[in-house]
This record gives sequence, C-alpha cells and structure tokens, in this order.
Amino acid sequence: MIDVVIIEDDPMVSMITEKIINSVGEFRVVKTFKEGKLAIKYLEKNHVELIILDMFLPDTNGLVTLETIRKKKIGVEVIFLTASNNTVEIERAFKLGAIDYLIKPFDFNRLKDSLGRCLNKKSNISGKEVLSQGEVDKLFLRNKTKGSSVKGISEKTLKKIMDVLLLDSSKEWSSKEISDILNTSTVTVKKYLDYLMELGRVENSIYYGSVGRPEYKYKVIL
Repeated sequence: MIDVVIIEDDPMVSMITEKIINSVGEFRVVKTFKEGKLAIKYLEKNHVELIILDMFLPDTNGLVTLETIRKKKIGVEVIFLTASNNTVEIERAFKLGAIDYLIKPFDFNRLKDSLGRCLNKKSNISGKEVLSQGEVDKLFLRNKTKGSSVKGISEKTLKKIMDVLLLDSSKEWSSKEISDILNTSTVTVKKYLDYLMELGRVENSIYYGSVGRPEYKYKVIL
C-alpha cells in the first residue's frame, strides 16, 4: 500500500482528489493539508511515498515546498495538481524531481494514469540495489521525449499522439484511428508510434483478419 499526502488549499478539490486516489486499490490518502509548512513537518516524522501538491498555497507555493522537501532529503514522489500552466514553473517542477504535472481542471482518468506510473516505478525498483541500462531507460526516459534528437521527430506531434493515446489508456489504438483524430497520415502516426515503442511508452499487438494485412494496435504503457 502506498501512503499519500495531499497538499491542497481548496477543500472541494482535496476531497475529490482523495476519493479518486482511494479508489485505486494500491493507494490510500493518510493526511491532507492546506499549508505546505505543516505538511513538511508531518513528512519529516512520517513515512509517506507520494504527495499530491498544489502550486498555490496560503503560506508558500508548491515549488518552495518541494525545494524544502529535497533539501531535507525527504524521500517522496511528487505529482503536481495545479491551475498553474506557467512554463517556467512546470520546468522547475520536473527539475526538482516531480514525476508528473496535472493542470486543473484535470481529467479523473489522467490522475489515475499518473498514479499508475508511480506504481510502475515503485514495482520496478522495489528491492533492487542496482538497475540495468534497460531498466533505467524504461523508468526515466519515459518522460524525456522533450528535445528529441531523432531526425524527423517533432516534440509537438509526439505530444499530440500521446494525448490521443491517453484519452483512453485501456484502449488499443490503430494508427488509422489516431490519424483520423489528428487529421494526419497513417504513415506519420506509425513512425511516431514506433518511436514511442523504442522509448518504452507504448506496446503493440497484432490482429489477423480473414483477409488483407495484419493490423497493429497500440496501447500506452502505464
């Protein structure tokens, strides 16, 4: 069971977030806070594995809170859930080790996907003192598509395709379905899906019909 702390000053958002998290069997919310400083005092004395953190707090802000957590060497994963969509703040959050950043109003399934990534990371490193290169890539390159140096790969297009896949993370998507939504060619979509497979962000399955070529379908890996 993964213990979670929510740091959010809006009672309604906090309540909804808590319900979503508790609905995912491997997670439980153990405490909620409206202020960052009180939350840090709790984290110093109690073992917590994940915090859901707002950027705007009455006594401080989310970045200062996370910076303090890192300085105090409190080992905890962080998911930002905030109305702030400022590029500088988002980049700073990831540099400080946030595993995800959700912008309000957020989609419930998107939060569940984020929790799934946290669980996947925990399960892959649990009990291991060392990691192989493949395990490192799978864990930490999954969110490193920004600034891709691969020829012909556009960060903007890559994000659009990932956004479609995350519309329903349980669905297996064909390249045609994605190309129809994005109004682009299936050849282009297939190239990006193959690249995402190399990064370990999607997996594919082959389906054979009665006639014609086999069809590949793709599903995001959580």
